[in-house]
Amino acid sequence: MRSSRSFHRGSSLIEAMAALAVFTIGIIGIMDMNLLASKQNTLARSRTVASKIARDVADSFERIPFKHPMLSVPTGLLMTDDEFDNIENEDGLVKLETAVAQTTDRPILGAADAMFTSEGDRTFYKVAWRVIPVANPQRAGQVDQKRILIMVRFPSPGGGMVDVKTWAVRYDVELITGDDQTLLEL
Repeated sequence: MRSSRSFHRGSSLIEAMAALAVFTIGIIGIMDMNLLASKQNTLARSRTVASKIARDVADSFERIPFKHPMLSVPTGLLMTDDEFDNIENEDGLVKLETAVAQTTDRPILGAADAMFTSEGDRTFYKVAWRVIPVANPQRAGQVDQKRILIMVRFPSPGGGMVDVKTWAVRYDVELITGDDQTLLEL
């Protein structure tokens, strides 16, 4: 009777190793989950900054005149939707760094400043846009608006690139209202 009592008192080395193995697997799972959460937080932060940059650029287009060179449309530019929203396709693409270098207009410089100060590294985000003229059939086919696709690209923490795209519309206020709105466009 005494020997059976001592048998049930303690745990064997095999039981202790099994418990340690289960604990280790749990800790490894938690560490992996923590690493994944950290990558997702970095991606979310970068995506938020990219969205802010795209909104700032879209806002800057509201402050420049309709006929501004940065909103010009290359003649004879025909492309499919897949080609149009591809930032790697250089046809008709205007890059923010090129536009900033070619102009002294404050609105675009404000968007560029937002990009440069948001992360501190201006090469982290690639910002570009394309413009589509929209003819109004009620005005004998005159172009009274330009639709602008703003694209921001940044590297993903897991590898590869992530694109954030937003649309802006710039109306020709003078053509639509018949009034000279140059003071409002400044």
